[in-house]
Amino acid sequence: MTVKQSLAWQALEAHLQKDILPYSLKQLFNKAGPERFNDLSLSTQAVLLDLSKQRLNPETLTLLIELAEQQGLGHATKTLTSGGEVNRSELRPALHTALRAASSDQYSDVQVDGQSVNWLVDKNLLEMERIAVKIQQGQWFGYAGQPITTVVNIGVGGSDIGPHMVCHALDEFSIETKFPLNVMFVSSMDGSQLAEMLQHLDQASTLFIIASKTFTTIDTLANAETARAWLRKKIPSDHLIGQHHLVGCSAFPERMAAWGIPEDNQIALWDWVGGRYSLWSGIGLPIAIKLGMASFKQLLKGAHAMDEHFQSASLRENLPVMLALTGIWNINFLGLKAHTILPYDGRLKLLPNYLSQLEMESNGKSVTNAGERVDFDTSPVIWGDVGANAQHAFFQLLHQGTPAYYADFIVPLRRKASREYTQATRNQLEYQQALNLANCVAQSRVLMLGDEVLTWEQSLAASPDRLYPGNHASSTLMFDELTPESLGQLIALYEHKVFVQAVVWDINPFDQWGVELGKQIAKTTLSAIQNRRAGLGSPEDTKFDASTEGLLNHVFRHHT
Repeated sequence: MTVKQSLAWQALEAHLQKDILPYSLKQLFNKAGPERFNDLSLSTQAVLLDLSKQRLNPETLTLLIELAEQQGLGHATKTLTSGGEVNRSELRPALHTALRAASSDQYSDVQVDGQSVNWLVDKNLLEMERIAVKIQQGQWFGYAGQPITTVVNIGVGGSDIGPHMVCHALDEFSIETKFPLNVMFVSSMDGSQLAEMLQHLDQASTLFIIASKTFTTIDTLANAETARAWLRKKIPSDHLIGQHHLVGCSAFPERMAAWGIPEDNQIALWDWVGGRYSLWSGIGLPIAIKLGMASFKQLLKGAHAMDEHFQSASLRENLPVMLALTGIWNINFLGLKAHTILPYDGRLKLLPNYLSQLEMESNGKSVTNAGERVDFDTSPVIWGDVGANAQHAFFQLLHQGTPAYYADFIVPLRRKASREYTQATRNQLEYQQALNLANCVAQSRVLMLGDEVLTWEQSLAASPDRLYPGNHASSTLMFDELTPESLGQLIALYEHKVFVQAVVWDINPFDQWGVELGKQIAKTTLSAIQNRRAGLGSPEDTKFDASTEGLLNHVFRHHT
């Protein structure tokens, strides 16, 4: 029996039919009066979450909390943070919370395979700091004695998306160095991204970080081989390349060493850190290099503050829990299969992509922990963009299209102006931030009310193609300003939201077998392409379907 057959789920279905579906969002506001916002918003000292534009009422939240309690959320949370085997298919913990915990707090006694997790994390932070400071101070030299001025992170998935997103978002916090220090990212499998980048770089002053949890990821190693071949054009030995131009981050030090990365240039990772939860670990080395270790630790501090809130706040006042349960309400009861992320800040441009991996890779599952096929939807399709860009792109669909969706609006209240700006520039930036906030709030209002925001006379004059149906649900997250600490809180909030939803659905958010079969078949297909190019044909045991055969034949005809 899945959660859908439970009493708590059935109570929510009855509530939906009786108390929600008969009413539009406007009618729900009219019924509740001016207290609706107070009843359906909650906050920490740093973050406000407004749920009043969701198609629900306080009773909905009470029933959703009963569903979470029925599914054992409290016990699951303790299991997560204490090192229990929450990754049930791989029989291991998921201790990303321990990566950002202070040594003196409750995580200090967590052990994995007989080792103190805090000791491992503290040791790793010191190694990250050693490498980052050496580069920042111009003391990491290339083979010819020149300081390293460009760091290229080669990774894919969690080894790329998280650190890339943070470095982009917090660019203004970049550490000051005596020389320009560039941190760049490469993830494209086809080599075009790296090939274009290498045209503008110098072997003598470029360092590559090879980031791969297993150090077998074919995408990453293909780019790493291309980078090493480029280094070999100028550098006389692989020993010099490894010593001066390579750093590795992996859970397999022996594989890094076999590839040519010396021990002093290795950063540890562990199998209890999931790839999409790894920016807090050595995978975050590019963040530490670009922003400085102090800012990296502020990022950890913000995430840890959200961890503590998640563990200690009551469910009704718990931001990740309420965000998660609202999502379950939208997906499973209102039937909304798409979720758009709308950050109203250009610095958060990469956040929707990061959250799409976090949620869809974690909760894109169709089998419960007991091995049953689910009879309900799990993760929605997630997409998004910076709000101002989205308004001129897909907001047409949001306002007047037919797909059913819900939205998260994310916006900082202010942006700190540089001391170097003139007063006129400061005034202009203040106006632009007010304009940004106005658009964020106005767009969520129009999604909710549609053309009912117009006056009666205006609505009569509007032609059918200019009318907005409204009644679209959204949440709004507001925080003071974008800093390493506030970004850490925001990321951790969504991490815990994903975990809560997985607990309610009884699925495992910490494996990703859905990406593995494609990788395996790609290796077989690559062999077929190489064999055909070599004139060997395909062995009988690698015959493919008609479409694949046709495509491979086309590849062979045009690449021989």
